[in-house]
Amino acid sequence: MESTRLLVARLLVDGDLVALGYADVFVVVREGESGPGPNDWEVTVRTPGAHRLVPGAHVLELEPYDGSPLSGRALLRYSDGRQHLFRGDGDLVGYDAG
Repeated sequence: MESTRLLVARLLVDGDLVALGYADVFVVVREGESGPGPNDWEVTVRTPGAHRLVPGAHVLELEPYDGSPLSGRALLRYSDGRQHLFRGDGDLVGYDAG
């Protein structure tokens, strides 16, 4: 099993740009697989101010600092208004395990 954490420079949630204090995407690729499974990735976000997100499924568009765009559907697992945790709920499009 391999894991990777990529720092995120830009994040859109359902098409809306989110101001970031910090964000990363953590990806796990299981042995024998060519990429992450539908729920083998998660996104951690801290916003500089309060940012309300409703519970449920969201479409995330991420731009890691390496410039490779990623996107996928994820469930909001936790939010206190400034810290948010999403868990993948589908393919992480654009991720290259190579």
